[in-house]
Amino acid sequence: MHKIFLFFIFFSFSLPFELKKNLSEYQIFSGNPKNLIPTEGFIHYDLITPLFTDYALKHRLIYIPDEGKIEYKDREVFDFPKGSMIVKTFYYPHDFDNINQGIDLVETRLLVHEASGWKAYPYIWNEDDTEAVLSVAGGIRSVTWKDQRGKQTIDYIIPNMNQCKGCHIKDEKFVPIGPTARQLNKDLEYIDGIHNQLDRWRDLGLLNNLPDTDAIPKIADWDDPSSGTLDKRARAWLDINCAHCHNIEGPAKTSGLFLDYYQEDRK
Repeated sequence: MHKIFLFFIFFSFSLPFELKKNLSEYQIFSGNPKNLIPTEGFIHYDLITPLFTDYALKHRLIYIPDEGKIEYKDREVFDFPKGSMIVKTFYYPHDFDNINQGIDLVETRLLVHEASGWKAYPYIWNEDDTEAVLSVAGGIRSVTWKDQRGKQTIDYIIPNMNQCKGCHIKDEKFVPIGPTARQLNKDLEYIDGIHNQLDRWRDLGLLNNLPDTDAIPKIADWDDPSSGTLDKRARAWLDINCAHCHNIEGPAKTSGLFLDYYQEDRK
C-alpha cells in the first residue's frame, strides 16, 4: 500500500511503561492515520502468511528502544528487548479490488514488552478514524466492505485484554506469535528499493546473530501456489492460525493435536 520510510530512532519509551488513553499520545503515525505512515522509531514489517482475522488487513510496526537488540532464533519467536513495542492495526478497504478507494481503521493492538513481561492493550478507532481509544474490555464494531461477492457486513469483535492471553500464552508466558525467521524472511519495498526485511533489521543494528537469509527456512504463502506445495501452504496456514495453541507448550497441549510448522508426526 505504501513504500516504507526509514527514520533514525530517537523517540524513546521508558520503563515502567506509561499506559496512554489515546493512541495518538504514543506518536506512532505521522499525519492522517489512514495513510499508515509511521513516525520516527517505528519500522514497518510484514509476514508471509498472516493470521486470518475476519478478512481484515493488517499493518504491522515494531519499535525497539535505544541500544536494544533483537536476538535471532531459528524456530521460535525472536527475543525482543525490554521496552519493545509491536503495533498491529486492523483495517478494511472500502473495496478489496481497489484499495485506493480508501480504508476504514478498526482497531490497533499494542504488545508492549514491559519490565514484568509482555502486555497487550487494545485501542478502538472512532468513526472518523482520527483517534483510537484504549478499551480494556474490548468491543464490537460493525464493518462493511465490497469484494467479488458484493457488499459484506459483519460484527467485528475486538478482544479484551484477558482474551489476548488465550492465544499468546506459551509455556505459561505471554509471547508474540508472528515474528519468526520463517515468517519474516521476505522482501519489502522501502523508499530506497526492495530489501529483505531481516537484512534491513540487521543493517539498522536491530537484529543480532542473523545467518545468511538464503539459509533460513521460508514459510509458504498460503494464497500463492507458486510458493510451495499444497502440503507446505496448509502447514503455513495451520502454523500461524492454530499452532500458537496447538503445540506442546500451548493452551491446547492436552488435545495431543500439534500443528506447528515443524511437526512431523502424522499419525
